[in-house]
Amino acid sequence: METSSGNRDLLASLGSQARIVAYTVIVAIAATRAGTTAANAQEPPPRPIGASDLLRSEPFDRITLIDNSVVIVEPVSPRPLPLIDPRKEREKRLKQATNPVETFIEVGKEPKKEDEGSVEGRDIIKIHLLQTGRSEVRDFLVKRTSIKKIEYFEDLLLDEVDRLILSRDFARAFECCLRVKTRDPSWPGLDDRVNKVLYTEGRRALIDGDDERGLRLLRELLGRNRDYPDLLEQIVQAYGKRIERAVRMGRYVLGRRVLHELEGVVGERASVAALRSRFVSKATDRVQQAETKDSADRLDALAEALRIWPTLPGVEARYIEAFQAMPTLDVGVIDVASPPGPWVRSPADDRIVRLLYLPILAADNEDARKGKPAGQLAASVETSDLGRRMVIRLRPGPIWSDGSRPVSIADVARALIEQTDPHSPTYEARWAQLLDRAEVRGEDRIEVRLHHSPLKAGSSLIGPVGAAHAGVDGRIVLSARRRMLVTDGPFGCSGSEDDRLELRTRSDSSSDGAIRRIREIRLSRGSTAVTALRRGDVTMIDHVPPDQVAAMTGAQEIQIGQYQRPVVHVLAVDGRTPALRNRALRRGLSYAIHRKGLLEETVLKHPANDVDTPADGPFARGSFADAADVKPLAFDILLAKMLVAAARKELGARSIRLKLDYPAIPECRAVVPKLAEAFQIAGVEIELAEWPESRLEGELRAGRRFDLAYRVLRCDDPIGQAGPLLCPAYDAPPEADPLASAASPRILQLLLQLERAGEWATARGLVAQIDRESRNELPVIPLWQLADHYAWRSRLRGPEATTSRLYDGIERWQVAPWVAHDPWDPGQKPEKRQ
Repeated sequence: METSSGNRDLLASLGSQARIVAYTVIVAIAATRAGTTAANAQEPPPRPIGASDLLRSEPFDRITLIDNSVVIVEPVSPRPLPLIDPRKEREKRLKQATNPVETFIEVGKEPKKEDEGSVEGRDIIKIHLLQTGRSEVRDFLVKRTSIKKIEYFEDLLLDEVDRLILSRDFARAFECCLRVKTRDPSWPGLDDRVNKVLYTEGRRALIDGDDERGLRLLRELLGRNRDYPDLLEQIVQAYGKRIERAVRMGRYVLGRRVLHELEGVVGERASVAALRSRFVSKATDRVQQAETKDSADRLDALAEALRIWPTLPGVEARYIEAFQAMPTLDVGVIDVASPPGPWVRSPADDRIVRLLYLPILAADNEDARKGKPAGQLAASVETSDLGRRMVIRLRPGPIWSDGSRPVSIADVARALIEQTDPHSPTYEARWAQLLDRAEVRGEDRIEVRLHHSPLKAGSSLIGPVGAAHAGVDGRIVLSARRRMLVTDGPFGCSGSEDDRLELRTRSDSSSDGAIRRIREIRLSRGSTAVTALRRGDVTMIDHVPPDQVAAMTGAQEIQIGQYQRPVVHVLAVDGRTPALRNRALRRGLSYAIHRKGLLEETVLKHPANDVDTPADGPFARGSFADAADVKPLAFDILLAKMLVAAARKELGARSIRLKLDYPAIPECRAVVPKLAEAFQIAGVEIELAEWPESRLEGELRAGRRFDLAYRVLRCDDPIGQAGPLLCPAYDAPPEADPLASAASPRILQLLLQLERAGEWATARGLVAQIDRESRNELPVIPLWQLADHYAWRSRLRGPEATTSRLYDGIERWQVAPWVAHDPWDPGQKPEKRQ
């Protein structure tokens, strides 16, 4: 076998015995290659080794000999091989030339013990070939000087890391680093590559907008190497962007928390001080603005300054002084009345109407008719002619909020008559059919004549009374761009927007700490409202999501109250939609709903109980209207599909498409998509539409057409409210065709009989019959009933544990000033009360 010119030069430079050893190794390797060349002549050339191959393959090293031939071997040992000192190597060659080594090392044989030191990692190394053909010779001894280059498996992985970083495949780059670490945690260059991956991926994540992941990676790199080039600047820049975004959005607590975290990460630096100064300067500007404002605006400016930077010197004392002059109650609500006025068209209207307007009667009972309650206009209400004649006598009325005059009998007369006008926003169809005439009999008396004797005549006198000199919306014109809502209640409306409402007391003689201003803020998402209450941004919330009640009950500084009546969740059905007049379709929709499963898994997130339970009708359990012999509504998806298919055949339609409107309430948002999914499985295509609750309820009661509407109902009077519960447009104007909106003719017949009932026993029997027959007729599709809760912070004193309306007894409530301090500030407490 011939040798290459490079090998000949090597042999010529060695001594006689060393020449024999080197020649034997080279010849053996060349023979092995010659044997494998014939065996592998038909094999394709090896493809480049990529990350996937390196991560899956067995470890190997790649050796390049001095003749530029490359062999793949098992990992050599020791790793890495010690470096060869050229000076010592020359001396060794001279010594070998004068004193030849007598020991001859043959291929495939173990060296003698005295030569073992020269084999293990010094002069000669053992190699085990991995790329061989049919030849069985794999083990060889190779002289170190015959090796031009050796590429260790670990270095191949690290080189692949560099390539993967350039291609932004950071996951595989980390895998390559991890494999090197499992083989040798102290391998040269490993730490540098890991740092490079962390820095590059963290910086790329920040560029892509993933701040959380980017900062997490950069903080990890900071813990490994604080002096990594440009690292601290990148971290400060990323934190600065988060702080600026939080300040721009008004989320000052988040901005301060990020700033505090930045201080802990990089320490005190000029850039950190600059970010801190932004908070201080912004808060200082608010304090300066407060000096030129009146009491309420001054309080708001000082409160804003403390929200921006709570430790601004001297501001807290000035805020407490301003708060004591204008005690303010901030309330987070599902929705605000939009717009407020002398009407009740939504739960938001019902919540505030008694604060803005005094009713003729505070309640439909004997005490109210005798004029005993303070919060009403009537001094007495006398009935005669079997209830068809009422004489209302007014007590000396309060002054309207515009200061023009006291409430008079003209205001009462207009309020009663306007309810019969279909074009008025206060129109009520049942009152329009009941009222015969209203005649003023003096300065403080009015006589009301009715067409027939109603069962509860006083129920029509508990609504609000607007000013006769105001427009139909209860407002008067102050300027070309400003209109004022005229009220006679304890509070007046000082501002109304789509997402907030501000009420101010009209009395200047309030006791210390008594509520002088109420600000309702729309927080329709349950998590947002609960977070705002916990953080102290609001003092009270009108609704606690059912799945948050248990967690809120044990929260520090927070108390939970419950409304007296549970709410019933139903799907209202519009009979003016032809498909929904089909009872089979309504039954199919009902059978498609797994009420217990949805209630426990999605709404409550805990097992149902006696109050939080699936509903079997429109009336809450425990009410006299709830028939005891009604069976629970079942879930049967197969039967639902059959009923929907039968309805489709009867209607002659290839498909049924319905629109489901739902209010922006936390539990509705959570469950409505699953209801739509269940209906689609049953064969009904559903389109979803979210609405603010006030707007949805207002339009439904005004007679707007719909298909399905998710409603949350609280019923205090089943006899008087049965019609609007089962048919949202029951009191709508005639042009809306309100009676046609009743999906079931049989239920409509029972409702009309209930309107004419002259005895309590008859009315109670009819209401129970309506509940019983609603089980099969399904004028609405019942879902479940829930206990409804509200919550407040302990700095507010006065709310009861149980109430019928949120603001009942608010004249006795007191609220203390409060400043929220950052919990990481060791010099401050989380909460301060005066």
